[in-house]
Amino acid sequence: MKNVLIALAAAILAFSWAAPSPALAQEAEAPSAAEHADEHAAAGAAGHGDAHGGHGAHDPGHGNAQPGLEHMAEFRTDLALYTFVVFLLLLAVLSAGAWPKISKALVEREKRIEADLAAAEAKHEDAKRLLAQHEAKLAGAAAEVKAILEEARRDAEHTGQQIVAEAREAAQKERERAVREIEFAADHAMKNLAETSANLAVELAGKVIRESINPAKQQELVRTALARLNASNN
Repeated sequence: MKNVLIALAAAILAFSWAAPSPALAQEAEAPSAAEHADEHAAAGAAGHGDAHGGHGAHDPGHGNAQPGLEHMAEFRTDLALYTFVVFLLLLAVLSAGAWPKISKALVEREKRIEADLAAAEAKHEDAKRLLAQHEAKLAGAAAEVKAILEEARRDAEHTGQQIVAEAREAAQKERERAVREIEFAADHAMKNLAETSANLAVELAGKVIRESINPAKQQELVRTALARLNASNN
């Protein structure tokens, strides 16, 4: 900022050196005005001669103003010195009064901008960190859900297999029990049949021995024995 002020003051100084002063302009205009007055007086004495001739006399008057313009463009040491002094005074005033305030304001503004940038960067980093945490949580949740579903599937398969195995085992046990009961009933029936047959045979033999059996009596004894055997089986 200080360099900008110095450059601005230097530009003002250069412009002051190049621009003509009002005093020089007045000095240049004074001879031209006198010449115009002389021209008008001469034109009146000639009885207002030819207008073109008058303009011709007027033109040299304009030509006579050229030395004044050249004089205006000449370098003025006193003006340059005055402008330089003003420049130094302006620079001193700015350096002593305005520049510290401007510098302080610029420093504060720079610090504020740096603080804002640092805060924005910190917020950006926090946002990135939070985003990474959320993404990690989402990934973990997805993996956990997948693991739960996989475990549930395995449990369902295991439970189904276990149910099928238990059903098969129960059916096998029931079949074996039924077979055992059937075998036991058959054995019991055969045992009863054997006992009954033996008893009937013994009884029949005793009767045969005790009595003389005719064919009719023998048929009656056989029918009686068969009836008792059927009754014992039922």
